[in-house]
Amino acid sequence: MAARLLRIRLALLGGAFRGSFGRGLRTALLFVLLGAVAVLAAALPAVLIANPADRAIVDTGFGAIVLAAVFAVPFFAHRGHLEPRQFGQVPASPASIGSALLVTTVASWPFLLLAVWLIALGVLRPEWGDPAWLAPVALVLAAVLAVCSARVTSALAKLIVGDRYEGLVRTIGAVLLVALLPLIVFAIAAAAGVDGFSAVSDFSEVLGWTPFGAPFAALALAADPAAAMLRLAIVGAAIVLLVIVWSVVVGSSLRRVARPLDPGVARSGLGWFERFPARPAPAIAARLLTYWSRDPRYRVALFAIPIAPIFMLVAFWVAGAPLGPLALVPLPVILLLLGWSQHNDVAMDSTAIWEHVASGTRGAADRAGRLAPVLLFGVPLALIGSSVTVTLMGDWRVLPAVIGMNLGVLFVSNAVSSVFSVLMPYPATRPGDSPFVQPQWSGSGSGLAQTLSMIAAIALAVPPVWVSVVAIIDVELGENLWALLFGAGYGLLVLVLGIFVGGRVFDRSGPELIGVTQVFD
Repeated sequence: MAARLLRIRLALLGGAFRGSFGRGLRTALLFVLLGAVAVLAAALPAVLIANPADRAIVDTGFGAIVLAAVFAVPFFAHRGHLEPRQFGQVPASPASIGSALLVTTVASWPFLLLAVWLIALGVLRPEWGDPAWLAPVALVLAAVLAVCSARVTSALAKLIVGDRYEGLVRTIGAVLLVALLPLIVFAIAAAAGVDGFSAVSDFSEVLGWTPFGAPFAALALAADPAAAMLRLAIVGAAIVLLVIVWSVVVGSSLRRVARPLDPGVARSGLGWFERFPARPAPAIAARLLTYWSRDPRYRVALFAIPIAPIFMLVAFWVAGAPLGPLALVPLPVILLLLGWSQHNDVAMDSTAIWEHVASGTRGAADRAGRLAPVLLFGVPLALIGSSVTVTLMGDWRVLPAVIGMNLGVLFVSNAVSSVFSVLMPYPATRPGDSPFVQPQWSGSGSGLAQTLSMIAAIALAVPPVWVSVVAIIDVELGENLWALLFGAGYGLLVLVLGIFVGGRVFDRSGPELIGVTQVFD
């Protein structure tokens, strides 16, 4: 089985060069360029950093980021990967198929580029030569960890996500990539500064205890054999765990039969609907994203959101407040207003909400689908804006706390909007009318709904803000990591509760919602 699969892999490697001479030449030049980039990534720390101890810090942090990317990226982008389900008709045992897929992964272009980088590291780090066995063992374990990570996450994506949700997951991956790339650029620029290396040192020390950074941390601890062996044991345990998960995933993939897609369903020319599966919540998300891109009522709200933080900054600056702490203010306020702006989103759907009620769409699906535009826009804004914030503050050690605070505020404000948009709706501007026209309504006033929803959002946002501010004042890496985990975890918990509560209210008050949204139609 492994020999046959290896021949298939080699054929796939050579297939990249097939076609016209120009196409083969372009492909060859591309892989040569990528190989040169891999060698350059290994050579730059050796050229720019003379101190081996400082170079070890950079190698640990950068190596951990590379292996973490190898683990995460295949979940969002696994097209063209050989998967266990494709060999379901082959007369071979699951163990044979799984081991063959795992072993032959080395015959792939991504692994070859990773191998070039690892080999270049071993050649360009003379300090890794003592003891002689440590560098080969650590780098081989790093390569094995990368192979197992990529196989497991790719197979899990195929098994859990499937073809129906592949477009949605790929869109989420693209959004996260857009959000993280500027964050990485800002972090590298800050680390290159005079005071930025201390933050990198603390961060690399934490990464050295993870399976992704442990191989490189072991190389940096060559003078302490016990500490180096402990790091290698962490990598070995992670590999064993991934192999166990891989065997379970292979067996489940070979036994499970996926429901085929309907070939008669249109899958092109549908805009956002092409990227979302035909399920209630994703379909509502695609429709709302289409609204956001075409409806002027949403665009006016987006343009108005940054105005309030600007006036707040001007007022604080006139009052003589220092610029450093002021840098923390604008982004949480923008994210709070962004999530809160959806507290009446049901009323904006005056021509479509009746379809949800008439078709029996669950309230939780309606609530979750409506969060897509705000989250797809707000999460990148929170990540990128946090990097800008800490740059203005001049201390990158507080980045985890700032990210946790901003994500917590964003999730909490969305949770409040999920509840209040069905609990206290009021008529909004009708489609096609001027976005500055507000209909008159004899029921509960819009001012009451806006006030209560804002108070609730601010009150629920206090815990993540408080924890993050404490971590920012007392700059410790552990406190900042706790602020990140608490802010994101607390916000997600409140968001899930908001979707659940808002969904229950939606299920019980469907006719009343139609009455409010259709009052002028």
